[in-house]
Amino acid sequence: MSSEIEKKYLTDLEVVSLAIDIEDRGYEFYTMASEKFSNDKKIKEFFDEMAREELIHKSKFEELYRKLLDEKKGDDSAYFDIEASIYLTMLYKTSVFPSKDSVNEVLKKINTYEDAIELAIRAEKDSIIFYDEIVKDAKFDSTKKVAITLLNEEIKHFIDLSNMVKSI
Repeated sequence: MSSEIEKKYLTDLEVVSLAIDIEDRGYEFYTMASEKFSNDKKIKEFFDEMAREELIHKSKFEELYRKLLDEKKGDDSAYFDIEASIYLTMLYKTSVFPSKDSVNEVLKKINTYEDAIELAIRAEKDSIIFYDEIVKDAKFDSTKKVAITLLNEEIKHFIDLSNMVKSI
């Protein structure tokens, strides 16, 4: 998919597809972190709750994707501007949560739940930036509305993670 992204501007459909993948990556990360640190009930429950919230976000984007697909009826003309497309593509490729293929390797290198939470904080910050850019550049109001909702959720995740670091 990434080679396709580089060839043209991103459409709202493509951005929503990237967002679905980001939420899926978050779910994988939090689920595997919960398993890795299952010996600490508080940390396990925290990661389990974060995973559940990522699934809720993913379902919102999947619903939006179906709605946009229906609205556009195959019309792929609502492009982002080139700078926004390049920026979102690079942000997606270089940050947010590790890919499904690499999350296990990333977690193997993390020895403490504090380190796992720090990685999650960085990923949530990247998600905030990603969704903020969607809000700024989306051509469809429905995309902007969902992105605003999820941007606020990601800010909540960032705060929750930051508070977790302070409490441990």
